[in-house]
Amino acid sequence: MEKRGSRYLRYAIFTATKYTCLWDPVFAAYLAKKRAEGKHYNAAVSHAAKKLVRLIFTLQKTGQAYRAAA
Repeated sequence: MEKRGSRYLRYAIFTATKYTCLWDPVFAAYLAKKRAEGKHYNAAVSHAAKKLVRLIFTLQKTGQAYRAAA
């Protein structure tokens, strides 16, 4: 995890990721997969946060709305 940049933004992204993993089955499965690989909870959330940031960037760039996988 990069320690450069805004710690407040990093905190907001981590908090958003934790709630996203609770509500979205795709992110919940990704978090469970990382935990099954033996990663610590915070490391697994960090991986999910990176996935969330990539998703947000792609949605912002394309102008699409997020549709959760069924």
